[in-house]
Amino acid sequence: MDLGPHHLRMIEAIAATGSISKAAARLGLTQPAVSTMLRRVEGHLGVQLFVRSPEGVTPTPVGAEVATRARAALAGIDDLNAALAHRLPAAPPLLRIGIQACPALTGLGEHLDALHPEARLQLRVDPGGGRILALLGSGALDIGLFQEPAGHDPRPRDGLRRLVLVEREPLLVGMAAAGPLADRPAVDLADLADRDWLDDPLDDGPWPAHFRAVCAGAGFTPRVRYWSSDWQISASLIRSGRAVGLYQPTAASRDGIAFRRIAGDPLAQRVVLMWRPEAEPAAERLRAAFTGVYLGLVQAQRIYREWWDEHPEAHPALLAARVPGGGPASGTRAPSR
Repeated sequence: MDLGPHHLRMIEAIAATGSISKAAARLGLTQPAVSTMLRRVEGHLGVQLFVRSPEGVTPTPVGAEVATRARAALAGIDDLNAALAHRLPAAPPLLRIGIQACPALTGLGEHLDALHPEARLQLRVDPGGGRILALLGSGALDIGLFQEPAGHDPRPRDGLRRLVLVEREPLLVGMAAAGPLADRPAVDLADLADRDWLDDPLDDGPWPAHFRAVCAGAGFTPRVRYWSSDWQISASLIRSGRAVGLYQPTAASRDGIAFRRIAGDPLAQRVVLMWRPEAEPAAERLRAAFTGVYLGLVQAQRIYREWWDEHPEAHPALLAARVPGGGPASGTRAPSR
């Protein structure tokens, strides 16, 4: 195996940041992908390049020399690319968008080309918002659309603009339609203390900790026995009565599953749009497209529609956005939380 520019950029990023996770964000990769690449390079060279510790990652003497040489080699490659760029036709701009998986996502596809017609689009979808925020902060994404717990105090992000589209979106509990609690219009969170829960193992944002903290406030620790990121498998487990799970209120109905409000709406989230200043026109178009799709989903979900009408203070920014075509888009089937 010969070392290529991508190997050199990985080594340089780890040395510069002192962290595998920060290097991954800088490179626009996942942490496991960077760790695997590093292991392969070290195995190929037969030497250890970095020492891992709770305080971070530091280069060995050999690693420091390799990182120094990598910077020099990359400088030459970047200089060559810059020189060639003046002789080649200008490449179209690139628009990089990260969206956390949500019901509205399935209705956004037809709008993506209109966000920046002259640009090449890159879209990544993550089950949690943590990686989206990291990639925005590192400059690897231009726009991010994600959820965070209502009441969450976000860390300021220099150079990024932020707009809360939905201030409070109450989550619903999904349970077997034939279950003992399904005949109630709403359930207390404490009534779910003795139930088995289903959770998403890939959510790397603040939600999992928030969920457990709210349950602790209700007097119990949620008994999570099932972990799945596949909404069809999740629906099967809930439909069978084995587990209960949380659903976004815009989720489409599912055969055999009853969606119910949790009394007092203790589990709720915000919908947030963030972007780099240079991507503001595209971010505004994404906001308008999301508004149309989202309002259509609200109208299609009776439980949420009633709550929505009773709580106009929860979504002022969304209603202020102009909707392309003069009205909301129709509802679409979407995955659960």
